[in-house]
Amino acid sequence: MGERPADGHRYGALSLGFLAVTVLSGVALVPLYRPEEAHAAVEAIQGGIPGAWLVRAVHAFGALGFLLSTVIHLAQVVVRGDVARVPVGVWWRSTLLLPIAYAGMLTGFLLRGDAEALAAMAVGRGVLGSVPWIGEGLATLLLGPQGAGLGPVALHHAGTLTVLPWLLSIEHGRRAWPDLRSWVTALLASIAIGGIVPVTPGPADGAAARLLGPWYLLGLQGMLLDLPVATGWIVPAAAVLGVGMLAHARGRARTAVMTVLAGVVAAWVGWTVRLLVAGAG
Repeated sequence: MGERPADGHRYGALSLGFLAVTVLSGVALVPLYRPEEAHAAVEAIQGGIPGAWLVRAVHAFGALGFLLSTVIHLAQVVVRGDVARVPVGVWWRSTLLLPIAYAGMLTGFLLRGDAEALAAMAVGRGVLGSVPWIGEGLATLLLGPQGAGLGPVALHHAGTLTVLPWLLSIEHGRRAWPDLRSWVTALLASIAIGGIVPVTPGPADGAAARLLGPWYLLGLQGMLLDLPVATGWIVPAAAVLGVGMLAHARGRARTAVMTVLAGVVAAWVGWTVRLLVAGAG
């Protein structure tokens, strides 16, 4: 359990370190946050409670580190041809870490309760509602009934989207807690970046503001400028499905799947640029 991870698995170990940082800092923030007065609570954390702003920044950058290290670890496994060594069931469940980590960051953004978060909430409800047959129920399950506020989102963020990634990480990494090196590296990186880069809420009123979400949401926003709302879930679902199918694809089929995934990434970057250019104009 205390052994130093091999080079090929270092980012996997580091992702568990960032997850631990995210969870512990989130636990510290729970008593300070009120979903019924989200924007006021976040402003108090940022300026009214000594040291709380740094805990929130560590939480935000810990989550970002978890997402990025998970993506890098996945890419390492694929590039080195180690996918075949992972049991198929474990690979599929580990693939779910990507959308779950993304959903965790997205719900954290919604919990700011500012104009950008409320606009993203409305877009998310529309995207989920476009899923055939189950859309409305899915939107209600994940975001709560229309007008319910941020309570259901806070519950999923602190509960569902904390327990699930931890369980999946335990299965994949075969350990419940990160090694000391990964934990300390993740903690120090989160503190260092959080102490330099501000994580401040936007204005509560978006009437005169240009509403742009965080960087990981810009591709989706740009996509919805040109394409039907249903593409907001179709494209991410196709990407996750493609990653999962790498456990089965061989030879030309694997090349085809990789090409599709590269195309999705390129399109996401292109839609991000599309949105930024449209916003600048």
